[in-house]
Amino acid sequence: MKNYKEDLNELTNLLKWQIDMGADAMIEEKNNFFSNKETTFKEKNLEEKNNVDITLEIKSNDEQNKKNINENYLNIKGCSNLEMLKKAMQNFEECDLKKTATQLVFADGNPASKIMLIGEAPGAEEDRQGRPFCGASGQLLDKMLSSINLDRNTVYITNVIPWRPPGNRTPTEYEINLMKPFLIRHIEIVSPKIIVSVGGSSAKAVLNIGGGILRHRGLWKDLELSDGNKIPTIPTLHPAYLMRAPNQKKLAWEDLKSIRSKLQNL
Repeated sequence: MKNYKEDLNELTNLLKWQIDMGADAMIEEKNNFFSNKETTFKEKNLEEKNNVDITLEIKSNDEQNKKNINENYLNIKGCSNLEMLKKAMQNFEECDLKKTATQLVFADGNPASKIMLIGEAPGAEEDRQGRPFCGASGQLLDKMLSSINLDRNTVYITNVIPWRPPGNRTPTEYEINLMKPFLIRHIEIVSPKIIVSVGGSSAKAVLNIGGGILRHRGLWKDLELSDGNKIPTIPTLHPAYLMRAPNQKKLAWEDLKSIRSKLQNL
């Protein structure tokens, strides 16, 4: 059992991170950190604004390639568990990113979790270790999760793209569309209660939204799956972006508070 000093040190470290994330805004709130904040009328309107319907299609100028891809997609629905899906992705030869990556980066965390985080694509460290968000941005993500009492044992993490793009470049629209059916099946199998779309490319892939991430972050939308299941989804800023623009951490803190509130009300 932790003693008083250990508890105090843990709380002090957590408070330091909250301040870095802009937690000074909490002074203006009437409720404490663990309180349930009621959704305002404005927030409810934002949540109800758009239900996003995902379609599994791929555009290709090569008809034979398109035929091969679609045949692979037909097999995806037969994947009834994560191990089968992982194997199907490992056997998928139509994405050129596989040829330059070290290995498939599938997922990390607890697949039974209520919350699923979806990033963009693996970086160099993720490519080496085979785990999403294990580099510098992953360390920041861990701190962000810790600030709302979450960790890798209580969340499930994956990416839109399972292979590292060369030079850590942003995935192309073609690559996103190519791997999207695998992502949707991944979501269907895990069946989370909420989704956090981490970064602009993830938000575009998951919610079919355009424009910059700053326009959409913090706004809840429903991801509607083919079976009619609707999953509340919130886009948020990528940790790598926050490392480049630390002045935006306050926005990320607002998103984290919204995620915490949503989890508390499940």
